[in-house]
Amino acid sequence: MIADRVTSLVSVPRPTPVQRAAFVYGLTLSTLLSACDGSGAITSTDTATFGPAPDTDGATQATASGSDTASTADASTGNDDGATPTTTTDGGSATASDTTGSDTGAIDCDFDTLIEGLDASEPTLGGPRPALGTFYDDEHYGLSVARVTDASQVTDRDFPSWVRHEYSRRPAFNANGTRAVMISSNGWVRLYDVAAEGTFSFVQTLDVAESQEPNWDATDPNVLYTLEPYGGGTTITRHDVAAGTQTVASDLGPRIAALFPGAQGMWTKQEGRPSNDGRVWCLEVGSATGPGGAFVAAGFIAYDFTADEILGSMAADETPDHLSTAPSGDYCVISWLYPTGTRAYTTDFADSVQLHDRSEHSDLATTASGDDVLVYTAYDGDDAGFVNMVALDDGEVTPLFPLYGDNHSLSAFHISGTARDRPGYVVVSSYGCREDYGNAPCDPSTQWFYDKIFMVELAASPSIYNLAHSHYGPVPYWGETQAVANHDLTRVLFVSSWESDAEADLASYVIRVPDCAP
Repeated sequence: MIADRVTSLVSVPRPTPVQRAAFVYGLTLSTLLSACDGSGAITSTDTATFGPAPDTDGATQATASGSDTASTADASTGNDDGATPTTTTDGGSATASDTTGSDTGAIDCDFDTLIEGLDASEPTLGGPRPALGTFYDDEHYGLSVARVTDASQVTDRDFPSWVRHEYSRRPAFNANGTRAVMISSNGWVRLYDVAAEGTFSFVQTLDVAESQEPNWDATDPNVLYTLEPYGGGTTITRHDVAAGTQTVASDLGPRIAALFPGAQGMWTKQEGRPSNDGRVWCLEVGSATGPGGAFVAAGFIAYDFTADEILGSMAADETPDHLSTAPSGDYCVISWLYPTGTRAYTTDFADSVQLHDRSEHSDLATTASGDDVLVYTAYDGDDAGFVNMVALDDGEVTPLFPLYGDNHSLSAFHISGTARDRPGYVVVSSYGCREDYGNAPCDPSTQWFYDKIFMVELAASPSIYNLAHSHYGPVPYWGETQAVANHDLTRVLFVSSWESDAEADLASYVIRVPDCAP
C-alpha cells in the first residue's frame, strides 16, 4: 500500500527525502493498518482483529478488535500496510521432518537442507552489526548472510545517510544477477555490481530517482526502463547502464490523450512491474490534479511494449492504491481499497475476476504449473486470518499459512513473487511482531514467524522453508524488512537496521539460498 515516497529526478529538481508513515502499535492500530486513499492521503479505516487465545476446550478464537482512522496528507507514495492476527499450528521448534504440509514433489534441489516448518527458533539478539561484505551463517538456519550496502560506498555525488533496495515487489537484480539497483535516503537510484559470491560494490549514481519506478529489462542485463517521476509524463525511457545512455523507448502521449482527454501521465503508483518477459505493462493514466498534487486516475491501459500497441483500456471510477501486471502478461491487477478491492482484468478489460475485497500487502507470482496467482495477507474479509493465494483466472482462494501466533499476536508481512525462473514459491518477510493486543513484544520462542525471512511453496498445505532472522529494528517505514528474491531464487535481499532504531543503520542484506536448477 502506498505511503510517502521520496521525490523526484536528477535532471529536474534534485531528489529530496520525505518521511514515510511510522509503524505504530496500539489497541486501535490506526497507523499499523494505514493505507493510502485515492487522493494520496494516508488513511486507516480497517478493523484490527487480534490472534487467538486458547478457549477452555482447546479451540482458538479471536477475542478483541478495534478500529480508528488517521490521515496524513502527502502527494508522494510508498507502501505501509499493517497486520492483524489468526491461529498458529506449531508453537515450538521444527526440523526438516516437521513440515506444514505434504510433499508435493515440487522440490528438485537442495531445499531439503533447509529447516522446514513453523520453526520458532529464537534469534540471538544484542550482537554487533555485521561488517560490510563479510558473510556470517544465520545462527539457526545455517545459510550465509552478508550486509551488502552502506552509505559510505557512495563515492560520486549527493552522499546519502542510507542505501537499500526499494521494495518486495520491485526486482533489485538485473536479468543475470550481475547488477542491482538500490535507492537511497536522498532519492537517487544507485547502481551496484554483484559478485558471484553475492557481495555488492558501488558503481555509480544513476540519473534516476526512486519515483521513476526503475525496472530491469527481462533479458538484457545492461538495460533498465523508467517512467517519469510520480507519473508526471507519458514516456518510457531506456537506460543502458554500461554505455551510460538514455533514450525515449516509447511515448504514449498522443494515444493516451485520444483515449482519456486531459490525462497527462502514467505509472503503477510505484508498486507494479511489467510481465515476466517485459512485454506487457499495465498502467494507470491520469494527472496530478488531486489535493496537494495527488495523482488522480482517468483510466487504465494495457500496453504491449514489444509491439508498441495498446491492448485495451478502461475508464476509472476511482483511483486505486496501485496496479501491476500478471507474470504471464494476461491480466492487469488493479488494487483499490475496500469495498472495491483487488481485481484481475484481462488485458482488453472485457472481463474481470474479484480477488479480494480490499488492498493488502501482496505480490503476483507463478505457481509450479504456470498459473498466475496473487499472494496476499488477508487481515479482514471472508478469508481473513491467513496469507492466501488466489488464482487470477477463476478467483479460487487457497490458504497458505496463518497470520498469527499465540497470545493475541500480530505481525506484518511483505511478499515477493519476483523469482520468475523458479516458479512455485514466494519469499515472505515478517517484522514488527507484537503480543497481548499489541501491548507487549512478541516472545520469539512461541511466535514462529518472529522477524524472519522464509520461503513458501505455492500449493495447498505448502512447505515452508526458513531462511534467516532479520534482526529488525524499530525504524519507521524504511526499516520494514521487505525481502525480495532474484530471478532464480538463489539470492534474497532483506532490509535491516540490526535491532537499531537509527535510520542511518538501515542496509540491505543478502541471503545465499541453495542453488535450485529446475
